[in-house]
Formats: sequence, C-alpha cells, structure tokens
Amino acid sequence: MSIRKQLEVMLADAPGELAKFTGILKDEHINIEAMSIQDANEYLLALYEVRGQTGRRVAPRDYYEAILKESAKYSMIRLITDNPEKAVEMLNKEGYQVKMRDVIGLVLENKPGILCRISKAFGDAGINISYTYGSGFADSKSALFIFKVSDLQKALELFPNNTI
Repeated sequence: MSIRKQLEVMLADAPGELAKFTGILKDEHINIEAMSIQDANEYLLALYEVRGQTGRRVAPRDYYEAILKESAKYSMIRLITDNPEKAVEMLNKEGYQVKMRDVIGLVLENKPGILCRISKAFGDAGINISYTYGSGFADSKSALFIFKVSDLQKALELFPNNTI
C-alpha cells in the first residue's frame, strides 16, 4: 500500500480527445498505470434522479437542467502515471487544467473476496471510500486498485508491511 499521486482532468467529451490527451503523455514517455473515465453528464443525471426519488432536490429544476446541459460537454478522467509531476507540467503546457491529489494505491491478490476484505477493513476503521477503480486480468495473480479515502494516514496504518 502506498500513497500515489492521482491526476484529475476534465476532458471534452468529443471524438479524438482521449487520443490527443494520451498522445501528450506518450510523446513524453509517461506511462499510464491506471485510469478511470466518468461521463460527467451521466453522473449528474443519476444524482438528479436520486435526489428526486428521495425528495432532497434543493435547487429549482432550471438550475439542474443548466448544469446537465453544460456537463454533457465533459468527462472526468482520473489517472495514475509513472511520472505525475512531469505529466502535470506537460498537460498544463497544452492547456489542460490538472488537479493532483493523494490516493491509496494497492496491489491486491487477484481472487474473489479480496476487495471485500479491504473495504471491510476500511469501514471497520471508520475510513470512508469516496471512490475506487482498478482491474486485473483473469490470468493475473495481482490487480492494481486505487482508493480515494477519507484518512490516508489511518488507511496506511491498517496494512503494515503491505500485508493484505
């Protein structure tokens, strides 16, 4: 378990944008180790619908509709690279606004129940998981997962010596 630097970028939701974005990293020999892309519009639409079902919409319908219309133009990309500082520098140079944040990177054994065990350990320690993403191949012995948690230091203490 280690603290990793995650980059967050709002990317235009249009054909060719991901190729342009990843091309900048390729040209600088920066490897993408993990990535998640979330459609901003789908997320906000789901939030709007849930708020309607629970009766917790706090803004007028016009407000939500304006945000939904604007969000249709973007996707949120979260990524881990092998050289985050250089990636930020190069992406900023090309006009991208990049936010860098600390997250937990875990290389997990690739078998059923491991993610449940990790999630339970975080929950039992009072650590909230805001989001996670990761992947492993069926023929692989390990999988990389990224966690955005409420308390990084406490999370690191849960698994001394990377014993998971």
